[in-house]
Amino acid sequence: MDLGLKGKRALVTGGTSGIGLAIATCFAEEGADVIVASRTNAKIVTSVKEIKAQATGGNVSGVVMDLTDEANVRKAWAGIGHVDILVNNVGGPATGVPLEIPLEEWDKGYRSLIRSVLMMAQLAVPGMKECNWGRILTITSTSAREIMPRLPVSSTFRAGLTALTKELARELGRSGILVNNLLPGPTRTERLAHLETDSPDFFKSMAEKGAMGRIAEPEEVGRVAAFLCSNANTYITGIDMLVDGGYTAAL
Repeated sequence: MDLGLKGKRALVTGGTSGIGLAIATCFAEEGADVIVASRTNAKIVTSVKEIKAQATGGNVSGVVMDLTDEANVRKAWAGIGHVDILVNNVGGPATGVPLEIPLEEWDKGYRSLIRSVLMMAQLAVPGMKECNWGRILTITSTSAREIMPRLPVSSTFRAGLTALTKELARELGRSGILVNNLLPGPTRTERLAHLETDSPDFFKSMAEKGAMGRIAEPEEVGRVAAFLCSNANTYITGIDMLVDGGYTAAL
């Protein structure tokens, strides 16, 4: 199936590793012009080379962007200009037991998981409205539905993104802009690898809880993201799309 992404400009934040990198690669494979954003230029250079090595479709470039720094984001956006597709993907916040996590870390979680999505939408939507076409996809987690061990900050704010996405979808639908959340289950990323350091059986325990008996590979999530952000999707908006191999269904 041709997803109709050829020539579309897609910005993927957190696009230098894990799920973000997989999404950016899937877009490029479909012919989109992809911009990966990260706080670290060295990671951008490496990821751009990796995507180009795997995908022969659209152009691939990068931009240094710190989503917790509004001035930095606005300066970076001035060099980006219009995008057709915005993928909000940020690293996970602090882990631990809710009452033992410092309030400062909860504040950081709000800024990275909620405030950044609002800020990016404010920057992207005007151009999308001019084209009467746009896609905004926010990568959250099944932790927005089902609590995962040691991820209380993530669970709290990602659940809040469900309400925000519904509001934006209702507001922007008549402008041809579709807004959705994508909720991956346990996925083989560096983020979960860090959790496994603390709990050696983490991957195994997550796999055993799922209906399919394994955790996801990043590209499995990337393919769903490509569809939701494509011309093939013309009527899905305002939803939380689970990509969890039956993880939540089995709980």
